[in-house]
Formats: sequence, structure tokens, C-alpha cells
Amino acid sequence: MIHACTKHTDLDELIGSQCWDGQDLSFHYGPLVRAMKAGEELVLENSAALSACMLAKVRLLLDAMILEDTSEEICPHDGFRLTLG
Repeated sequence: MIHACTKHTDLDELIGSQCWDGQDLSFHYGPLVRAMKAGEELVLENSAALSACMLAKVRLLLDAMILEDTSEEICPHDGFRLTLG
């Protein structure tokens, strides 16, 4: 999976967020969570656009994270890799 980063990329974009679809509020997973759950490689293209603080936050989430919106624990499946491009 490939995700193009910009200087505006934030954790909500990578992790996911609540979205209103016109009738219901539902959580839409971002590319980081989708790759972790599927055990896929996530390539963050143009990762140089991310701040050092943002990269540090992403690194902290790679072992496991709790999604407060869904009360779900996300642990990376075998095969998950993060590549900075």
C-alpha cells in the first residue's frame, strides 16, 4: 500500500477518523491501520515532508495502538512493514 505524504499529513490521516456518511457516524481506517491489520507493507511516499515530531509519533504507534473512537486495540500482523520513501 502506498500513501503520499504532504506537510499537512497528520495522525488522523494515517490512523483514521470518524466520518459522517449522511446518516451515520462511522470510523474509517487510515492507511497505517489498514496495513497493520492486513500485515502489508505501507510505503509513505514523500516522507521527507513530515516533521520530525510526526515521524516520532508514527514510530511510537508501530508496536500497538488503541483507537479511542472504537475502543479497539490494533497490533501489527505478521508481514507488516513501514517504509519511508
